[in-house]
Amino acid sequence: MSLHSARVYRSSGIHDPVLRRGYEECRRATRARGEIEYAVSLLLPPPLRIATWALYGAGVTVDCLADTAQPSDTKDAGRAERLEAWISAFDADLRDGRSTDPVRKALIHTMLTWNLPPGFMHTQFEQLRLDAHGRRFATWEEWRRYNGLVTTPFVLRAASLMMRVAGLSAEPESIASAVPEAAVAWQTAADAIILTDALVDLSEDLADGHVPLPQEALDEAGVRRADLLDRRSTPAFEELVRRLAGRARGWLDRTPVPPVLHPAVGIALGAYTDLYRLRLRAAADAPAALLLRRPAVPGGARLRVLLPARTRVALAWALFPFPVRPCPSPEPAGPPAGLAGAEARSLTTEAPPLATERRPVVPPAPHPSGARPPRLPAGAVPRHIAIVMDGNGRWATARGLPRTEGHRAGADALVDVVHGALEIGLKYLTVYAFSTENWKRPADELHALMQEVPRQLRRITDDARPLDVRVRWAGLRSRLPADVIETLVDAEQGTRNRTGLTLTVCLNYGGRAEITAAAAHLAQEAVAGRIDPASVSEHAFARHLHVPELPDVDLLLRTGGDQRTSNFLPWQATYAELLFLDTPWPEVDRRDLWNAIEQYARRTRRYGSVPRIPAQARPGHGA
Repeated sequence: MSLHSARVYRSSGIHDPVLRRGYEECRRATRARGEIEYAVSLLLPPPLRIATWALYGAGVTVDCLADTAQPSDTKDAGRAERLEAWISAFDADLRDGRSTDPVRKALIHTMLTWNLPPGFMHTQFEQLRLDAHGRRFATWEEWRRYNGLVTTPFVLRAASLMMRVAGLSAEPESIASAVPEAAVAWQTAADAIILTDALVDLSEDLADGHVPLPQEALDEAGVRRADLLDRRSTPAFEELVRRLAGRARGWLDRTPVPPVLHPAVGIALGAYTDLYRLRLRAAADAPAALLLRRPAVPGGARLRVLLPARTRVALAWALFPFPVRPCPSPEPAGPPAGLAGAEARSLTTEAPPLATERRPVVPPAPHPSGARPPRLPAGAVPRHIAIVMDGNGRWATARGLPRTEGHRAGADALVDVVHGALEIGLKYLTVYAFSTENWKRPADELHALMQEVPRQLRRITDDARPLDVRVRWAGLRSRLPADVIETLVDAEQGTRNRTGLTLTVCLNYGGRAEITAAAAHLAQEAVAGRIDPASVSEHAFARHLHVPELPDVDLLLRTGGDQRTSNFLPWQATYAELLFLDTPWPEVDRRDLWNAIEQYARRTRRYGSVPRIPAQARPGHGA
């Protein structure tokens, strides 16, 4: 890493060595592949500069992953599989908010920091998917429609970073919808860039057996597809290149830099379009060479654009020192303001002192039947399971027992399920122990419930035989007995170093109350001037939930026969798979948990997308 790069990361607050390595890999990929994009990125302030590296460089990295053929590949199958594996890993990492892969870590950090929506990168991923199978467009209309659905949204979202530098809260899409001519301008600019790239990247696409131009354009010019694939230049092809280069240049000439941007950003975008004009000129001057190599922008011409742009950018930032205002860092926050005592202590994620001593943990006890967890492929076990432990009272009533006996039996079931979760390697288990609506129950039942909570926790956190379970508490302190609060806080404090399973006990919990409290705290922060309302994102909001580091729920399981979620984790369980069991909770044990995990492993997780279409079935890819 150069001293210059180190200064850029340091001034942007990037100190994590893995994150720096990810940004550095994206920087090198941007420099190697996007000579124009890299040159223009150097005109931007450091935080925005590394964001452009992450967005462009990650795309290049994934594109190379899909394009690099392996001996085992069959046509496009191997490439497509590698691409899907990377995208799936990215989705999982994004839901978690972190990654061990440096490039994905840098990309996710950029998305969280700049409040880019979770599905943002999928517009580019869809383009890469079609690249892996070989895009083919029959008409210009089809080509433009594809760009409008896939490529232009990516360009618009990248442009939103520029607008945030200017302190603007409006997104390009909002401006485009309010000013129709702006929508046309953005689309035209994107089309010009895409057409230019199609020309200059022609040799690389042909090497993969792809022709990126619409068949209509080839037919109009009298160019045979077979000639292109054989790298055979003809007068008709050379005329086609000159005509398409002129078309793209005309689109750029009709698209002025949007006047809403900060002057320095406007200068950078102006340099970007000027460099693309030079790229088009290089393509038009030697059209036959496009079949063999990617043309480079002449160095002298590049400097004649970049040197004055650097001077003007420096002056613009000096005269109009707009601060670069990304969203707050996506690291977990501490407890919301206004909480005190036990409740605040129960919500904090601060690490304990290093000197804290703890007893060695013990392995989970085997099931009395000798049953063992199923063997599942890597990645088949969900990361986070949430359970509505329902049916305790009805189980007891059916046996002629007081409802309180059902809660005691339910406590035994939870302990066995915790042992089973440890055995199968589950990382997060969240249970609905007591809702804010449960206070309506009879007094004797409430008393029994409040007694069972400490008993359950003591059995799990017993100092004599402690399991590798970290306990968290999600809920409100109000109305809870002091001894219950003390037990919850002690369990959190005493298990904070354990790393096997995180057991979150939702006690005096309501999903709407959790969301309302988070919104109220964000409003307080905005009124106090500590956050910019325009920078509030899903990720910023989630930091104010009861347990900020709790990942999204993969599987939500409810026992007892009812099929509803009952205000349980509405934020975290948005994309959870749902499974309802008729079995009452006291009759559940770890084998039911394992069976639920096996059912989960057989389901298809799409998160709003659709199953991938085989290459031979894709529209426009027939013989």
